[in-house]
Amino acid sequence: MRPRIVERVNDHDLASAMMGLHDELARTFFAHQVALLDRDFATAARHLAAYREHLFAHAADEEAMVLPRYVELGGDATDAPVKLFLGEHRNLRTFVDDFVVRVRALCERRDDAALLELFDRQATFKNLVLHHDLRERNLLYPFLAARMAREEQVRVLAGRSYAGGAG
Repeated sequence: MRPRIVERVNDHDLASAMMGLHDELARTFFAHQVALLDRDFATAARHLAAYREHLFAHAADEEAMVLPRYVELGGDATDAPVKLFLGEHRNLRTFVDDFVVRVRALCERRDDAALLELFDRQATFKNLVLHHDLRERNLLYPFLAARMAREEQVRVLAGRSYAGGAG
């Protein structure tokens, strides 16, 4: 049986809200990198801690409430199966945890070579984030928006542990 196609909610639909969090996360990571450029490692560490907390919460929300629904609606039959999103989330977490260790080391001892290595790692990370963002923006959330009723989208949004906001 084919899932019924429903009308998109509006500017406050699931896709807009969740992708807005990606934009917010990008701004926080940018602030972290600017602080690294300024060699203000304590500020860089604070921005990175906020980024980590919010990224991990956002990924956990997707894993608990969004991806199971995606599977139920047939998402695994698309070019973007759920295992792809889960693997990307795992890789994002691994990178960020590594960054925390590296920034902590820079706080303890300034080292230009270590800073450049960090920027190189972060370039790889940002490429992963870009591809992950595009996959969710162009595949995951449009797929769900076309198949989830407004009320269900609202329930998912209300159940999130992280809905945005500076912190």
